[in-house]
Amino acid sequence: MTPRNVRITLRTIHVTVALLIGTYVYAPDHVTDGMRPIMMFAVIPVATLTGVCLWKQAAIRSYLSRSGRRDRAAAGR
Repeated sequence: MTPRNVRITLRTIHVTVALLIGTYVYAPDHVTDGMRPIMMFAVIPVATLTGVCLWKQAAIRSYLSRSGRRDRAAAGR
């Protein structure tokens, strides 16, 4: 995937998760009672992960390309 496609995908997931969080915050209590475990163990971690990936995408890409070059160099020896 190109960096542009990765960013668009991450942004779409992040916005969708933000909508779920907004629904959870502003919905009545009787509606959100069953959503609590899903929010705690899936939605909030996904929102955090996609946010960090969007924020530090360049650093993550440079780290991955550096480690890939190192692996290729070690395999060539």
